[in-house]
Amino acid sequence: MNRQVPEKHILEPIAVIGNGKMARHMIHYFELVGQPHLQWMRPPQTTGSKFPQVKHSRLARFKNQLKKLMVNKPSLSLAETVSQVRTVLVLIADDQIERFIDENPCLQDKTLVHFSGSLFSNKASGCHPLMTFGAEFYRKEQYQKIPFVVDEGVDFNSIFPQFNNPVHTIKASDKVKYHAMCVMAGNFSQMMWQTINKEMKAMGFPVDLMSPYLKQNVQNFIDHPQRSATGPFVRGDLETIAKHQAVLEGHPLAEIYQAFYQLHQGPITNNQGVSNE
Repeated sequence: MNRQVPEKHILEPIAVIGNGKMARHMIHYFELVGQPHLQWMRPPQTTGSKFPQVKHSRLARFKNQLKKLMVNKPSLSLAETVSQVRTVLVLIADDQIERFIDENPCLQDKTLVHFSGSLFSNKASGCHPLMTFGAEFYRKEQYQKIPFVVDEGVDFNSIFPQFNNPVHTIKASDKVKYHAMCVMAGNFSQMMWQTINKEMKAMGFPVDLMSPYLKQNVQNFIDHPQRSATGPFVRGDLETIAKHQAVLEGHPLAEIYQAFYQLHQGPITNNQGVSNE
């Protein structure tokens, strides 16, 4: 007696447009969870050089030739790539997304998705992964913990059936402010840390001096966001604050220090108790 074996659900492939960090991380995530995918990227710009050719070693010439072979290998056109899928991720620069869609009629009638945190468009659905993506890939568990902030009405699970990430919905009117908050929390803090790191190095300290301190500050905020702040602002140590302001006079961080002090103090009110924000 022959038993009928039920058909396995066949996952449809997803096309990824782009080859930046975000696209490479997403493709790696697809590979970790078994999501079929195709990738298409724009060919690199090639321009003739007016400068004299520099002589390279035989090894350097071999590497350059190998790179050219890999770059110039035959690949499917955009139309051929997207003809095989229903869902297309447009993972290119934010300011190029809508123009790219308009310039490529082959994308019509596709389910188009972008990952921009600030863009709201009727041309593609927004699914923003709230995470920073570096040169190194992450573990599967790390990818699965990334929260996605999606436009209202977007069915995240139907777009990404292999994902089980946390999903949160955002109103179109909140997207720009939401993205500004993300940029300040991540990018601004990085810029400040880099500047401070240079000052510490100039004093003769090792580059990793502040690593335990920064790690613990982040962990304290995660554990107790309302009670994690410490230092002279919290203690009301006006004498120390005045010393800081004096020593930072003329320094690029002086205005930042003052701005954070005013932020900590809260909105200033006039004699009638009305905020001067």
